[in-house]
Amino acid sequence: METKDLILKVSKEEFIKKGYNNASLRSIASKCHITATAIYRHFNNKEEIFEAVISPFINYFNQITKYIEETDNDYLKKEMVSEIWYFEHDGGFQYGLLFGEYNDLVNLLVRERKKWFKDFIVNYEYEATIKYINQMKNSGYKIKDFNLVSFRVLLDSYLEAYLNLLDKELEKEELLNICNEINDFYTVGFRSLLGF
Repeated sequence: METKDLILKVSKEEFIKKGYNNASLRSIASKCHITATAIYRHFNNKEEIFEAVISPFINYFNQITKYIEETDNDYLKKEMVSEIWYFEHDGGFQYGLLFGEYNDLVNLLVRERKKWFKDFIVNYEYEATIKYINQMKNSGYKIKDFNLVSFRVLLDSYLEAYLNLLDKELEKEELLNICNEINDFYTVGFRSLLGF
């Protein structure tokens, strides 16, 4: 294993076990069998290491959102916008994002940078929805006026509902069922608010 990859592997374990503030570059270096100075050949500081550790989740999020945007745009071109409610509002998306392959990084982010994490997700969803609604208007769809503050607050509570599941010891099937129930509940509200 390359030294940089080893540093990231050990750092991830250190951040998950001790948290960002208590993670020590000396401890990481020791577990990698290198000097602390050697870490600086690969990373400028602990923050840069943390960002590199969480980058697989960020990349995964970007892949998912790109796929969703492409599919939503395809529905708009085919004049099938109501399909987005069935496509996006399936608990499988949220399950995969929060409880799938990168669950350890999600838990780390929520524990260490919850506000940043929530802002990252909610800001994306807010901006992507507003962009899509503007595309719908440009395509001739009539969209109900809605309060942007209400919309942002609802997005935040929607995400918080999922985050409340992170510390629960649930089997995959039960967790997926709950994700679907959360989606069912919020879909009704979002459809009512947005008017399509």
